[in-house]
Amino acid sequence: MQPTQQMPPPSEQLQTDTQALPVDATVLFVALQYQLLVAVEQCHHLMPGECLWIEAMGDVTVPGKTQIEVKHYRDKLTDSHQNFWNTIRNWLHERFDRSSYKSLVLLTTQEFGAQSRLKDWNILTAVQRLDRMQEIGSDGAGVPQTQMEEPPEPQDETIQTAETTARKPPKARALQQEVLAPENRAALMEVLERMLIIPGEDALPERIDSYKTRYLKAIRPSLQQQYLDDLLGFMFSTELVLNGWKITHEAFTAKLTALNASCMKHPAEFPLRDLRPLEEKVDLDEIRPMLFARKILEIEGKKYLKHAALHRLFAQDTISGLFKDQIPIKPSLDLYLHNHRSNHFVAREAAILDCDGLQDDAALKKASLKFYLARMKAPTEPFCAMANTMPEFRNGIYHMLADESPENKDDEFHWKLWE
Repeated sequence: MQPTQQMPPPSEQLQTDTQALPVDATVLFVALQYQLLVAVEQCHHLMPGECLWIEAMGDVTVPGKTQIEVKHYRDKLTDSHQNFWNTIRNWLHERFDRSSYKSLVLLTTQEFGAQSRLKDWNILTAVQRLDRMQEIGSDGAGVPQTQMEEPPEPQDETIQTAETTARKPPKARALQQEVLAPENRAALMEVLERMLIIPGEDALPERIDSYKTRYLKAIRPSLQQQYLDDLLGFMFSTELVLNGWKITHEAFTAKLTALNASCMKHPAEFPLRDLRPLEEKVDLDEIRPMLFARKILEIEGKKYLKHAALHRLFAQDTISGLFKDQIPIKPSLDLYLHNHRSNHFVAREAAILDCDGLQDDAALKKASLKFYLARMKAPTEPFCAMANTMPEFRNGIYHMLADESPENKDDEFHWKLWE
């Protein structure tokens, strides 16, 4: 009996597979992220008291102003493309209040087809737009232009491919006939008076770059992706989705304020940081020979060494990130180091005086360890005027100072309470 061949680990299988399975829904999530990004852009224009709805009356809706249908496709927007005709049909729905909007917008990544008669759509009157649609509807018995005009382009994995009407001429004709039906004429004219087409929009990667360039200039470069991910997460939060997917000007502004406070180049609040990823980089075997570690070990602080190493790494990483983002922190950093060095020397001298009369090594080490812990829990001074500076950062500064070897030994940073 032959042994059963083991399946490779999922990670290896994913690395070797080159084609997605038919169940892959990546394109749907890409399209949703694109829609959310368009919604974010619209939220920036909301006035106090205004709101934006997602999927309630269409893709993106600002009541009383605009309703936007968002398409993330690669093929051409041709005369008979379903994205054009189906969008108009949706706006003809009896429960859609067309008259309440100033504009109805079809926003798409598609370029117009080479021979498309829709290219000058935005400069036509409503009557001229109707004439153009009737021409297309009667042209070639409604055979889709995608079939006659140009072969479809190869599709990539990140942009939706339309189930174009090029493959289903009868369906295309039926859709055009429904939209152009005499009984829909009054509603259709209301749509055509308001309808704009915005073609050739950037695909998702390029639109993300454009958003960062336009709206995130004041955000630290290393935090821009995190900022955008947090903002999109807010837009897709269960709280919003389960309550109708409505985003108010006030809620959006509050979210921006919170993100700006921690991510701006000159933030008002110290950015909260999860230290667990850094913890994996702490190697105690490498740490023990270092000067700051030896100063902790000499006061019997072995159990606190890992935290000390982590906090030192956190402080170094935070400072390095600020310099990398070209934040001018050097004067503030130098002052912060100076102040903590000076305050520590005074506190240590006072603690040494309290140890007068202690001759026993064990007692001195215990007093030194209590001094160490007292310094670790002391109130934290703001770094670069940032509120809520994490104590782990300040403690990391202590360990950076303890790792220095100044020429004048009287200036050396110690925890021990003996000379």
